[in-house]
Amino acid sequence: MKNIVLTLMSAIILIGGTLSTTAQEKEIFREESMRKFTVSNTTVQLEKGTMWVYNYGDVKLHTYETKDFFGTFAFILEKNGKAVLLETPPVKDNYEELINYINGLGHKSIDLIVSYHPIGADFIKTDKLKFTNIYSMQHATDHYATGAGAPSLIGLKKRFGDPMDVTIYKPTVLMEEGVNEIAGIKFDISNKDFAFDLAIPEINAIHLHMLGHDKHALIFSFEFLDQYIAQLEGYQKKGYDMIFSSHGEPETQGDVTIKLHYLQDLKSIAKASTNKEEFLAKMNKAYPNFGWPFYLQGTANFLFKN
Repeated sequence: MKNIVLTLMSAIILIGGTLSTTAQEKEIFREESMRKFTVSNTTVQLEKGTMWVYNYGDVKLHTYETKDFFGTFAFILEKNGKAVLLETPPVKDNYEELINYINGLGHKSIDLIVSYHPIGADFIKTDKLKFTNIYSMQHATDHYATGAGAPSLIGLKKRFGDPMDVTIYKPTVLMEEGVNEIAGIKFDISNKDFAFDLAIPEINAIHLHMLGHDKHALIFSFEFLDQYIAQLEGYQKKGYDMIFSSHGEPETQGDVTIKLHYLQDLKSIAKASTNKEEFLAKMNKAYPNFGWPFYLQGTANFLFKN
């Protein structure tokens, strides 16, 4: 079962009672007002993607919205003339414009961290930019090289063909849990799922796989659901100002609150439902405009096996 769960979760990287619709819309509207960004940002429109730039003073964060068919994001952190890239795009169409953007910032070399997306290794095959060190953790790369995530790469390559880059990075530096300093910036690393989260204390932010305040979540069991709720409550206790994820726009503590309400509603609705069809009908009524409906269908399949 563990391998099945990990495989499905890796596919995600790339690709009580019910509330009435009116009540739910009012609740979401109230909580949307909590989505306050404490750091001003500007946008730079590239040929394909969009760059969101957040200025923290000594640290500047560039958030690259790839607009690929997975909706993936990559991040550039700058401090005192140095830079580190967090994740790279898995689709080749984004390679040139991201490398050109980094060059345009004045960087001829950069460090790289790959966590939930240790694929797309052909990205570094360029003469325009030197990659000083490639940081990761062994279990994150093993997951796709020989572990439960390996079959998903075969399926992705078969489905999307040449634009999909499933080559796996070979780290030059293996990190450990705890504080690691890269490009003059401290990252507090913790193992999660099949990879790792990176807290960035200097800007009071954290990078994780996904949050998605307005999207459905894939829930494998009630035990998994309780762990997920506890994880988000942990983010609340930490008080991160910003949450950056590989599959969504930058989010705030207001988004964490919205997602927690969603998960708690999902749990109540699931407990009160007698079958898959009833559960889906109630969830679609309560959350009619949420994205990633295929995750809701997957949740129903897991929670209602009979």
